[in-house]
Amino acid sequence: MNQGIVPAVVLAAGFSRRLGYPKALVKVNGRTLVEWAHQRLLAVGCQPVVVVNASIEAEVRARLPAAHLVVNPNPDLGRTGSLQLGLNALSGVVDPAPSRTVMVPVDRPCWNVALLDTLLEHEGSVAPSHDGRKGHPVVMDAKAMAAVKASRPDVSLRELVEFTGVAVEAPWIHMNIDTANDVERLNAEGPHQRACFEESEGI
Repeated sequence: MNQGIVPAVVLAAGFSRRLGYPKALVKVNGRTLVEWAHQRLLAVGCQPVVVVNASIEAEVRARLPAAHLVVNPNPDLGRTGSLQLGLNALSGVVDPAPSRTVMVPVDRPCWNVALLDTLLEHEGSVAPSHDGRKGHPVVMDAKAMAAVKASRPDVSLRELVEFTGVAVEAPWIHMNIDTANDVERLNAEGPHQRACFEESEGI
């Protein structure tokens, strides 16, 4: 069950070489992906929200002045390294240490507040699952966070944490933003738009 306030880490430090510009700054329906993620996390009650980025600190700070920003100087070491930086940042601002943390990769943007609420109603480390395939965001318990912190940064999260799947009706959670074609698909009309990006800029 949901046990009080849960902090969150948004991973937005990749160099996006295939796309050609930072995935965090991809726009859909008037907002960047990093803004959508931050807004939803606040809406579900997550605080603080740490955003791990690399070369776009100024751009992210301009859009999210209330977020706690952490710069990853070497994101090529692996996504787990970015997560480690985020978790360590939480250790410095959350007292007592959190028993659970939400992790959101900015390039897996097709989720909404209702989906995260559903995850937070379950104990342990959990991930949404549609048709037997797990997606994001995920919720990590204390054991999972400890495993991540103790790992090398190049070890994948799936090797470190066994997430329990929580069945959801959300076929769009597996959408990955990696190329210009992915951005085009993200901005195309479809159920993912209505479910996840229905608010316009400024609302």
